Amino acid sequence: MDIVTVQHLYKTFGKGESAVHALNGIDLAIEKGKFTAVIGASGSGKTTLLNMIGGLDTPDKGEVIVDGIRLSGLKEKELAVFRRSKVGFVYQSFNLVPTLTVRENILFPLSLAGSSPEPDFYSEMIELLHLKDRQNAYPQELSGGGQQRVAIARALIAKPALLLADEPTGNLDSKNGQNVLGLLKLSVETWHQTLVMNTHNLEIAQMADRIIRIEDGRIYEQEDGPCWQITT
Repeated sequence: MDIVTVQHLYKTFGKGESAVHALNGIDLAIEKGKFTAVIGASGSGKTTLLNMIGGLDTPDKGEVIVDGIRLSGLKEKELAVFRRSKVGFVYQSFNLVPTLTVRENILFPLSLAGSSPEPDFYSEMIELLHLKDRQNAYPQELSGGGQQRVAIARALIAKPALLLADEPTGNLDSKNGQNVLGLLKLSVETWHQTLVMNTHNLEIAQMADRIIRIEDGRIYEQEDGPCWQITT
């Protein structure tokens, strides 16, 4: 079952000779409960694609459907509710609030929605992410890997249908990066989460169930062999 469907997606930034065609007619389906890695060089269009799927940007042409919701039909307030309830975001920069504790940062999305966490789920999550003993700490008291684990917990707390991660290991050393990737993959397996992750690192991408590559705004997919085959 597909949780994301992208149909004939186009996005151009700028005009005239300086125009950049970030997405050039992309068609893509993401299977529910799977870990999909999107790789590509800087400027290839992978972040633009992730922003479209997450409802952070709108295409010039085309359609994005997430968990049965057609994003083109949503007004700005409805998009805000969609992002808060259906999508969890993890970025290269951790984007934690420095004046809030670890627990407060994790619960921040729920506080915006006026809701409370499920106690059992919260306890299981912070145990899995090794944050149980750091709940009263502040972000600056944690390592980079620790801060990214808090960001992952914050993204998962509302039990979103989809988790989007944009270069989540970009600011981490190799050891912490591997640990964070392992935890992301474990979250997919533990809570049947759907994860779409952007990365420029093919070695990291090999942890995924599926690898796709974006080049010049078009999608390619890795087959079983070492070569890349076009799918559009």
